[in-house]
Amino acid sequence: MKADIYQPSLPLSRYIDNYMIVDIDWKAVNQEYAVWRLIPFGQTSMLFLYGDLHQYNMEGAQFDMLQTRRAFMVGQLTKPIWLKFSDHTRLVKVQFKPGGIHQLLPVNMQEFTNVPSVDLEAVWGYTVNLLLEQLFEATSDEQRVALMNQFLEARLYPASGLIDYVDFSIQQLRKNKGNVAVQQLEDQLGISSRHLERLFRTRIGLSPKELGKIMRLNFALSRLKEADISLCAVSHDAGYYDQSHFSRDFKSIAGVAPSKLLSESATELFVTNGKCFI
Repeated sequence: MKADIYQPSLPLSRYIDNYMIVDIDWKAVNQEYAVWRLIPFGQTSMLFLYGDLHQYNMEGAQFDMLQTRRAFMVGQLTKPIWLKFSDHTRLVKVQFKPGGIHQLLPVNMQEFTNVPSVDLEAVWGYTVNLLLEQLFEATSDEQRVALMNQFLEARLYPASGLIDYVDFSIQQLRKNKGNVAVQQLEDQLGISSRHLERLFRTRIGLSPKELGKIMRLNFALSRLKEADISLCAVSHDAGYYDQSHFSRDFKSIAGVAPSKLLSESATELFVTNGKCFI
């Protein structure tokens, strides 16, 4: 059982956070949680499955599941995805930085918001199946990383100066736990809030406000893991005006109230950005 992290090549490092290479034989694992709930975290992913497929839906653990494709993109999310794994999972996950995927797919990313399985074969054709065969036949993870670098570098578009606006805005949002007013970014960048929002929706799939809200929620999630911390303290540290505002935002994105997170996680594993919240 493994889920190892590798860094992309230098030309890709501005756009990709990491590769995660997963190899889990579920028949040999005591799978305590039948269903995983993936909570939005403000980044898109691509997955290349050279093992068995898994299942997903966006309705809830009690609803029927759909089967993933072998190679697909998960668009930006504003609500959870429920996942089920079985048999033998072998895959490479490409974790993009918030604005990074647009350098490989220069389309309006808002069209893929809350779309959990975009078929990459429909985007890049037969070369995707060739890559999957090569990933399966590779004898080491280092070879798989090299294959991913080669494949993605060949599809990388030249950088536009517009990405600097997006990167700077994301840095400010992260530095302030998502709590930055669009007007403040407008003043710092010297562009209109309308222009900045259009850049965000096109390149990221979310508005600055939506991305900030998700960042703030994920900061709160990280605090909820701490022992003996109150919801009032979490909401204050995350920059909410009051606990009720925090609870509403939390439930709208995570699909469950923060007060119920720990009790409901007995049947679901809560995951965000590769981290688990039990």
